[in-house]
Parts: sequence; C-alpha cells; structure tokens
Amino acid sequence: MKFRGITLLVVALLLTTLTAFSTPAQAGRNYTPRDGGYFNHPRESKREETRIERTILKTINHAKRGSRIRISLFSFDRQRMAQALVRAKKRGVRVQVLLNNHQFTPAQRILKQGLGGKRRKKSFSYECHFGCRHFQLGENLHTKMFLFSELKSGATNIVFTGSLNLTENSVVNQWNDMLSRPNDPALMAGMDELWREMRRDKRAKEPYFVRQAGEFHLQATPFPNPTSTTDPEMAILNQIDCVTPPAAGFGHNGRTVVRVSMHSWADARGVYLAKKMRDLYAAGCDVQVMYGMAGVAVRKALATRTPRGYLPVHVDGYDTDYDGEIDLYSHQKYLAVSGTYEGNPANGGVWTGSSNWNFGGLRGDEMIIRLPYRYYGQWLQNFEYIWKHGSHLARFIPYLVPGTSGRMVVQDTEPVDQPNLRKGEAWEDD
Repeated sequence: MKFRGITLLVVALLLTTLTAFSTPAQAGRNYTPRDGGYFNHPRESKREETRIERTILKTINHAKRGSRIRISLFSFDRQRMAQALVRAKKRGVRVQVLLNNHQFTPAQRILKQGLGGKRRKKSFSYECHFGCRHFQLGENLHTKMFLFSELKSGATNIVFTGSLNLTENSVVNQWNDMLSRPNDPALMAGMDELWREMRRDKRAKEPYFVRQAGEFHLQATPFPNPTSTTDPEMAILNQIDCVTPPAAGFGHNGRTVVRVSMHSWADARGVYLAKKMRDLYAAGCDVQVMYGMAGVAVRKALATRTPRGYLPVHVDGYDTDYDGEIDLYSHQKYLAVSGTYEGNPANGGVWTGSSNWNFGGLRGDEMIIRLPYRYYGQWLQNFEYIWKHGSHLARFIPYLVPGTSGRMVVQDTEPVDQPNLRKGEAWEDD
C-alpha cells in the first residue's frame, strides 16, 4: 500500500507538470498577429533585432492544418525559418515559396528538399528567372510578401509586407519595416492575385499592376520607361500640398509633414525625386529625409540651398568596422505624410514596400503599397527613433565657382558623407 501511495503521488505530480506545460501551448492557439507596423532595431538586443522575424516565425508555427502559406522574397538564408516551413508542410499546410535566383543558400536547399520545386504541386519552393512577371532580362523578384489563409486561432487572410527579407543581414545590419494586416479578405485578394501572376514565371499581360484592395492601394512593377512626368512615385509626391490648416488636426504648425526613409537613392530617377523633395521643402512642407546610400548627383541635389535654407537630411548608412564598406544601414523604402494630400487635409498616409528611389526600383518585381492614415503614427515613431538614434546629419561643405566679376564665390554646398564608402558583403543592393 505504501508503494501504491508513492506511485499515485508520482502520477499526480506528472499530471500537474504536464498540465502546466500544456496550458500555454493551448493558449497559444489563440494567437493572431496584431494589426499594424513592426520594426526591428539592428545592433541592439536580440529581441529588438528579431522583432519582425519572430512574428513571421510564430505565424508560420500557428498556420492551421489544411491552410495555405504563400511567400515571395528576394533573399532567404534563415535555416530555422526554412525548417519551420517544412514542419508546416508535414502537418498538412500547403507551403508555396517564390524566391529570386541570385543565390542558392543552405536554407533554400532545406526548402527545396522539404517542399519540392514543382509549382503545380501543393507545396514547393521555386526560384524565378530574372523576376517572376518578366519585363526584361537581368531584373529581379524583389517583392516581399507573406500570405496566410488561416491560423489555428481562426484568424484568416493574414498579410505581411514591407522591406524585409528572411536573412541574417535583415536582422543584424538593417532597419526594416513590416505591415501586419490580419482578417482582411480584400487586401488578401489583391496580394494573392499578384502572387498567382508571379507563380507563372512569365511576362505578365499587365506588367504595371494597380489594384484598390479595400483600404489599401497596391502598385506592382515593372513600370515601362518612367520619366519625371510619368513616374508613379512622382505622381504621389505631386499630390502633396504643403499648406495644412492647423484646425484640421493634421500636419504640424500649418505645414504638411513629409518623411522619407530610403535604402538606395541614385541615378537620374533619384535626382528628380530628390529635387521634388527639395521643392516640397521650399514650398513650406515640414520635410525630413534619410538614406542608407545615395549617389553623388542625388546628394548634390539634396544639398542645393532653397530660399528656406537647406533641406534636413540624415544618413543612416555606417561603416562600423572602418573597412571602407557600409555594414549598418536602413533597408526601408517608405514615405509618410500627415496633412493635405489630394486636396484633403486628412488624407495623408504611408507608402511602403520594396521599391528604391532609382530606376531599378521600377524595373523588376517591386511593390508600393499605400496604407491608410491611421498607420502614420507608427511609421513616424520609427522614423524619429532612427533619426535620433540611428543616423547622423549629412555634412556639407561650400564649394567655389567663378562669379560675374571673375572672383570665386560660394555657390552652394556639396555633401561629403559616404564619398568613398563601398557596398560590401553586408550591403544588399535591393
């Protein structure tokens, strides 16, 4: 009887222990990612660095049996994410992944072995050839999206999109942003339509893809032959009016607020976009811009003095180990506006996605998505954090040109930041 009593006590303790461990797992079935913006902080705590990645991983792990996960990314090297996707397939989730073909990492090998590579199957991992919707050879699949049809919690139509890739670089060397939008069938339908076109890996009948997906406006490229008058980004900027009445409750001190965080800003397209930002500042907008790396001509355009003075410009690309290569930088590509847009003081918002401000940002598979104004505060908070803690003022020096009398006079200013920095191993030109 004594032995039996001890046995019963042990069984009771085991049941208590199992209950204690199973309760959180059961509670986890109620998981739904929150609606809104997610932002990582590189070179800070592990938790801050992996904030976006952990959200994606948790959502993968909570995909419901019989549901579908669809992914599009430029780069993928995170093996634990690959393993999670393979596990999801094994428990009955259809996992379908589209990737660019510029590399084949060990993580991609895990996907290929675990999911297969045939696009007609329920699950697969496939590398597109020079972009999935083909405008011209040499371009890339650069659109970043994660589509989840249903979670164990019952949440459906979950969309993630932004500037992120699933790479170590995205975690430790880059500032990234991600929109999370659960339970939105309209946005899911628009994104899924685009994804299904990409799955074909052939030239789309409608290369420039435009959809109003509920509250969200989607633009996907290729965009043929952009100019300063046809450029979709210029079309957005041209709708900004710098006067916003204080009584409207938007903008700041009667000025429309414009913030830009841009990863790569270069070439002739970058110049006309830089001049537009300078013109908005001259017209009275409250403008601040940041870039990870900008071309010389873009930096000069940003540095040209306006009647109001110089446009406030910060640089968030750093060479932290002093080897001449940028290794810490923003990978974001967003525009945030509070104030008068399309004639309406309450009609600002956020434009984010994968498109850089250079010609490459319109040639391959890229996305620009407009978010409603209610998301503006989250992106503004992210901008202000990087402005204060992750960037520095662009330094300019005056340069001399011959004056009318033949004497040298100060004409303007020329940026001296990043004049000799190279794009090293940590730099992703995407």
